[in-house]
Amino acid sequence: MKHSFISILLLAFSFSALRAQAQPPKLILSIVVDELDNDHLLLLQSSFSERGINRLSCEGFRFMAATSSDFSGYPGTRITSLYSGVTPSEHGIIGEQWYDYRGNRFTDPVSFNNKHSLYEAVRNNMSRTVGDYLKSFFGSEAGVAALSVNAPWMVHTVGYTSDSFYAFDEETGAFRNALNNDSAVWVNEFNSRYSTAGYLSRQWGPVKDITAYVEYRYKSDDERARFRSFLYDMNDEGSFRRIAGSPYVNTLLRDFTVAFLVNSGFGSDNVPDMLSICFTTRPFTETNGTILPVEKEDMLLRLDAEIASLIDFLDIEYGRNNYLIMLTSGAAGALDQSTSGRQGVSSGYFDGTKTMALLNLYLMAVHGQGKWVNGYCDGTIYLNRQLIEQENLSLKEFQEEVARFMLEVAGITKAVPTYDFFLNTHCDAGIAKNMFTKRTGDVYLSLLPGWQTPVSTLGSRQNGTSGAQPVPFIFFGWKTAAGKAWQENVDINTMIPLLMKEIGLSHPKISQVKETPCFIN
Repeated sequence: MKHSFISILLLAFSFSALRAQAQPPKLILSIVVDELDNDHLLLLQSSFSERGINRLSCEGFRFMAATSSDFSGYPGTRITSLYSGVTPSEHGIIGEQWYDYRGNRFTDPVSFNNKHSLYEAVRNNMSRTVGDYLKSFFGSEAGVAALSVNAPWMVHTVGYTSDSFYAFDEETGAFRNALNNDSAVWVNEFNSRYSTAGYLSRQWGPVKDITAYVEYRYKSDDERARFRSFLYDMNDEGSFRRIAGSPYVNTLLRDFTVAFLVNSGFGSDNVPDMLSICFTTRPFTETNGTILPVEKEDMLLRLDAEIASLIDFLDIEYGRNNYLIMLTSGAAGALDQSTSGRQGVSSGYFDGTKTMALLNLYLMAVHGQGKWVNGYCDGTIYLNRQLIEQENLSLKEFQEEVARFMLEVAGITKAVPTYDFFLNTHCDAGIAKNMFTKRTGDVYLSLLPGWQTPVSTLGSRQNGTSGAQPVPFIFFGWKTAAGKAWQENVDINTMIPLLMKEIGLSHPKISQVKETPCFIN
């Protein structure tokens, strides 16, 4: 009996020691920057302060070759893959839209039309996110929330059991809880005090000398002599649309984040809370095709100051070892026009809408009148399977015919029919990761390097690196191995399993993560 009692004590002590060793951060703050890429971090390294993004890079753990294996250009696909730790073949958010063959209509994965549609968007994700894992293990005391400027796809971060999702309303200039129409008292006070406090009467001009900006440095002497500056009025017929595409909205979001943390109690106990915020660097103006337009650079320079002040707040409020920052990007920061400015580089726009109209004309000439193509979205062609079956045609042969046609279109490097992949377990690894059987279309398209599609309203843009898209990624704070970097290629899908492992939780995919980099001391 005595030995049993001692064994129980030793076991209890070991368990307590394990819990102490794996004490998670009080707050996990995920910072998503819309249209940020590694080129921006490199070009502006000398222009950023030492207290903001450079501090995250120098004192955090940076993954130098983090990539997204998603074919989709939809930011919500990348965010879902990151937060769930699995590929689109499991979570199902394969693009900005997909065709529902049962309902004969296109389905949007996210919408702000009403509260019900937002909950439906949450249910479109077939896999749990990190927030769900936190809630499952720590219970309701683990808080999960997201704050967004003009990125409705951030709803994919909150999981099935989130506490709140606040979004900036471009019409009213206020933050509102999209999951619950009844906002807290402090939110109403914040909206009254900040969101409408004279922002419409402001103007937006360069924060620094315009000749120091990257776009200016790439111009010839003649172009520099007549180089443009900018000064934009923020009032857009009484709406806050321009505010939502200016650096001022990032200031608002920084202030709202601080107010949220102070009033919500996030990070106030030893149970980890997760807050995801999305800043924007996508200006409301139509910028040119340079590597870094002055408006975007100005937003990044100002955002650097917002992030610096946010870090200072976290240091004072929680202490460096009690919070963890996870910095990454949403949409890829591809050029806004179809030229890289370099000779010998094939580049151009692939307009899916016009090409599908041309494809349908070709199919009508061969097979008779009808709408043979339901549509195109995010690199995928959706055919009218009902009409194909009605005309007693082979779906496989029809897909192959469409693929052959598409290979003759400028900018297309691959056109892959999907028929054989549904039953073939040894199909192409990249396609296998991105094919969700119930939502997959008929022909996958890949663009040549340098080619891209126009950007959609939700930020989707296909380009030649889809499936191997470089992504900025930094861990900073809680037990992070400061000042280190991982040079080897790492898929962003592995980040959450790695993080959960360090916290002391298990993720079903952790056994598949090869060469796990230890970003924790």
